[in-house]
Amino acid sequence: MARHSLLPREHGAYAQLAIPLLAACLQRVPTIAMILLGLAACLAFCAYEPFLVMLGHRGPRRRERDGARARVRLAALAGGAVAFGVTGLWLAPSGTLAVAALVAAPIAVVIVCGCVRATHTVAGELIAAIALTGASAVVMVAGGAASSTALAAWLAWSLGFGSSVLAVHRVIARHKRTSSPVDPTAGPAARAAGRDRALALALVAALAACLGLVSRCGSLAIAVPLVGLAAALAIAPPSARRLRAIGIAIVAAGVASAAVELTGMA
Repeated sequence: MARHSLLPREHGAYAQLAIPLLAACLQRVPTIAMILLGLAACLAFCAYEPFLVMLGHRGPRRRERDGARARVRLAALAGGAVAFGVTGLWLAPSGTLAVAALVAAPIAVVIVCGCVRATHTVAGELIAAIALTGASAVVMVAGGAASSTALAAWLAWSLGFGSSVLAVHRVIARHKRTSSPVDPTAGPAARAAGRDRALALALVAALAACLGLVSRCGSLAIAVPLVGLAAALAIAPPSARRLRAIGIAIVAAGVASAAVELTGMA
């Protein structure tokens, strides 16, 4: 019998972790503390899938078949993440611990979401985006960046990827609504259409705010490519059959955001 992979299945989460983290590492010559904390973040991310399998959230048959392997994998990854994280914090500048404590809050919520099967809700994915992009803030401070600079960048990355989460969820919801035989003028459908319009307006407003406030907080420029794409998806949502193309576009926007950060435009 073929063994199922225990790697995380949420493809968008890879971009949310990797792109800001790589941008943080490329801003300066990586230190040992930066490398250790980056590795700790990656190991913790990889531990989430065996955690869900062990809980039975990938199905009872999967837990029965792969539960023992998931427990071993979880113990190894979580142990490595703790070891690398503690060592990295010990070697990092003193301000790193405070930023790491802030990032630990959404991570704890993500774990709770996993326990209560709320990982794939809108709220669960928004919290996950905040937690995953937070790793870059810890690494930035470990590399010598000011805490205020790292936190501002974290805010921008969270806003950018959070906007994309909202836009993708509305694309999927719109597909379900239009493929349903229910009358589109019925109450629930009309309310859903209203939510689509409200989200489009909110994302356009968020984009305008980022552009308008970038002179006061340069880090907001990081969010512009991602928020701009999310606004475009909300205004003219493509078919949910094109989710792969949407995912590629979000990765490209994330790379553009990283370029903004690395070129000093933020």
